[in-house]
Amino acid sequence: MKMAKIDTPEIQWFACRVKRKQLGGIRSVTVGGDFEAYRDRSGRMRKRRVNGTGSRVFLPEHLLRRAGFEVFLPVKKVLRRKNRFTPEKVHVTQPLLADWLFVGWRADVDRWRELMDLEVISGVMGTGGRPAAIPSYRVARLMRQWGGGRLSLECKKMAEQPQPYSPGEIVKVPDGPFADFDFRIVDVTAKAARGVINIFGRETPLEVPIEKLPERITEERPSLLPDLSLSEPFDPALSACPCGHRAAQVLPDDSGYCVACSNCGGRAARWSRNEVDAKKRWNAWVDSMALSFPHSVKGA
Repeated sequence: MKMAKIDTPEIQWFACRVKRKQLGGIRSVTVGGDFEAYRDRSGRMRKRRVNGTGSRVFLPEHLLRRAGFEVFLPVKKVLRRKNRFTPEKVHVTQPLLADWLFVGWRADVDRWRELMDLEVISGVMGTGGRPAAIPSYRVARLMRQWGGGRLSLECKKMAEQPQPYSPGEIVKVPDGPFADFDFRIVDVTAKAARGVINIFGRETPLEVPIEKLPERITEERPSLLPDLSLSEPFDPALSACPCGHRAAQVLPDDSGYCVACSNCGGRAARWSRNEVDAKKRWNAWVDSMALSFPHSVKGA
């Protein structure tokens, strides 16, 4: 049964910096909810939000969405103490990047004046005084990894679009002087895939047009029961996760092996043939993330 193609409007994305006073560090604010009236000690009528009502949002993301923009704020989950009176810990959602988020709008619409008129925005990433558009495939890749279940409907459609290739995959070079060499993909653009091939024991960079790459062939492998225990010590052959923690483990996946980070829960290198292949693909994925956002990856 063929999957239906998901049609989404072409959206141009930009990395925007927000004012720290609006972001409030890692704190969020409560919007909406039910209110009740009460009298204060002076006898004056006041109102307050009923406990347990409303929703917690990050203020810049909330304001930009109310202005009609598509917004993607990469988030991560960390364990923190529930309060200072108990050692109990809970998972808390935090922005992955302290002052940055992604803002998008339709490619056939000019909304720069509206964006820059908002008090929450302090600047846009660019070069030579011109904003630099972020490729949609890179934003979609980040959505799948750092969405945290908080994506809008349009962003979900964008993240669910099938991708022909992903960093870490190994395919055969189709033609040319390096035909039939193993080509390990490091980065994928709309037109070409960049990666490396092994020549005489040394990795040599190579770029192959997308239309020349062979179709992905999924090998049938026996189903393995996943062991989700992350109590094993960290393997030094694995690079640190982009969240900055060196706590990852090779796990059996549905159709092979994958690597999971015990801090943020991120998984990569799925459907690897063996543990060695999973480690190589994980390291290639971490390298590609570092190239995209070097300031967000802490040193190992």
